[in-house]
Amino acid sequence: MQETKKKPKISLILESFTQLEKAYADLKKNLSLPEEEFVSNKLLQDKVRVDFNLAFESAMRVCRHLSAVYDIKTTSKDCLQKIGELVGLSQAQALGELTQFYIKHRDLRETLQSEELYRSLVKFLPLFKEYAKAVVEFVKRETNNPLLIDFDLLNEKAKYIKESVKKIDFVLSQGFEEFSKTPMYYDRVKYFYQVAYDSLFDICKHLAPKFGVRKFGDDCLSKLVEAGVIPQEYYMDVFKMTNLKNKLISTWEVSPQELYERLMEIKDKIEPVMREISKSLKKLLQSGQG
Repeated sequence: MQETKKKPKISLILESFTQLEKAYADLKKNLSLPEEEFVSNKLLQDKVRVDFNLAFESAMRVCRHLSAVYDIKTTSKDCLQKIGELVGLSQAQALGELTQFYIKHRDLRETLQSEELYRSLVKFLPLFKEYAKAVVEFVKRETNNPLLIDFDLLNEKAKYIKESVKKIDFVLSQGFEEFSKTPMYYDRVKYFYQVAYDSLFDICKHLAPKFGVRKFGDDCLSKLVEAGVIPQEYYMDVFKMTNLKNKLISTWEVSPQELYERLMEIKDKIEPVMREISKSLKKLLQSGQG
């Protein structure tokens, strides 16, 4: 049997680099202070050390993954440098120095001279950004996927949505009287609705940045309507979907009658919304934009 070639997991890489980006932004902000001000602020030093460890571990997660994908033997001491070399980073050797600094000072209980901490992190900080940029460009080339779209994730989530909607349909088809006197039905549709909604939200979260929507919270689907990715006619359906999901995970009591009626309203809109996102994605891919 022919062995399937391993491929980089785009979602893992993007998730790790999102965490790295957050830690990087905090580090950049705090290290922009004058050295004297930084040195005199112990709380700030502790915060910076935590953020540095988070940034390093996020970078290492991608490193370990690519090592496995490309069958490169690495250790925690040389992983970043070897992957830096793989992706063509000119400062790959500096990643080795960064790793040595991390290993030496990762234990937050150990004392570290504040001047050394400040100067070292100011020196090493740009490496995180250069490393992430080089990895992303490498993965784009390797996968021939310039928008870094995780089609495996999209297909998996679409499958969950279709399966969950079918199960919701079956339960609701028993009629309200049967539904209201069978607690198991309530629990089942509640669970399957949450699976369907969360899967749709995961699709939204992954694709929103590809459509230029970068700032969103639990309103991701509404933001896609505003951006024209999902047609305006679905705005109220999307609003009702999100509202029901939020009620189900909050302390609000959703009665059997309310759950039944709400699901009867929106269950047939979940897959069409997913299909509209898919249509917009196809247009985006055909246009070659991103």
